[in-house]
Amino acid sequence: MHIAARAAFRVLVIFAAAILSFSGCSKEQEGDKAAEEEFRIPDSLLAPFTEIRLLRDDYHAVDGGVMADERIELHYPASAIARYVALSSFDLARKAYDKVSKEIGKPSEGMLVLIGTADLEEYRFLTRKEWWYYGFVRGDTIYFEPLDIMLKRTIADEAITQKIAQAALLRRSNGRMPVWLREALASHIADEREIVMMQVEQFKLQGFNLDPPPEAVEECLTAAIVMADTRIAFGAAYRMLENLLERYEIEDIMKFVDALGAGGTLDEASRTAFGKDYASILDMIRVDR
Repeated sequence: MHIAARAAFRVLVIFAAAILSFSGCSKEQEGDKAAEEEFRIPDSLLAPFTEIRLLRDDYHAVDGGVMADERIELHYPASAIARYVALSSFDLARKAYDKVSKEIGKPSEGMLVLIGTADLEEYRFLTRKEWWYYGFVRGDTIYFEPLDIMLKRTIADEAITQKIAQAALLRRSNGRMPVWLREALASHIADEREIVMMQVEQFKLQGFNLDPPPEAVEECLTAAIVMADTRIAFGAAYRMLENLLERYEIEDIMKFVDALGAGGTLDEASRTAFGKDYASILDMIRVDR
């Protein structure tokens, strides 16, 4: 039996068992036709199984599971619900991988490994990040806070795409992109503007400076320790990118990324892409005035 088919069968069994436990003995007397309708699984739940062709689908009741195709390997914790959440997240990751590869390039040389942590304590231990910082890129591996938490926060699609985009930008720039531009450009590709700006709003009435200078934006995003400072810096970085895109095309930004990847300095890459040194570009797009 095909791996994806086996995965689908397992979920069918889980759902059938759940429905059976609530049905009661009287359901057995309602006829075959009614019983068949009662146990029918909605097509919307089966859709991911029919689209994903897994090359690996391992699961252990204690250690959790691993599902993979030819490009992505997703690790997730044990439990039936975690498996279903992982499957949904894997589908989002596949679509994000396609989008990012088209707009930036491949996010990894080989297999891209995604880790869905078991809980926030494990996530904090592996990344030294808190719940509000949903993912951390380390080489060809991306660590995410628990996948079900991202789904509950309704940020899973944008979050997975943003981090995969960051991995691709790190690879294309040979790890030499300014953090503010990498974060902002990844958020732009992930259509994350609404989320970024909404997260800044909570600090508007608390006396925070929402327009930090470029050097402060870079420092806060590099450290990513204090939630207020980091989220304000995310918002400022995104606005800096928008200011840049008012004057240049996305292709020019990619020229800047490629020049850095080829070993150029910030000034050399900036002159190649924008015709100005890097300090002049920052002075043109800064938000603190």
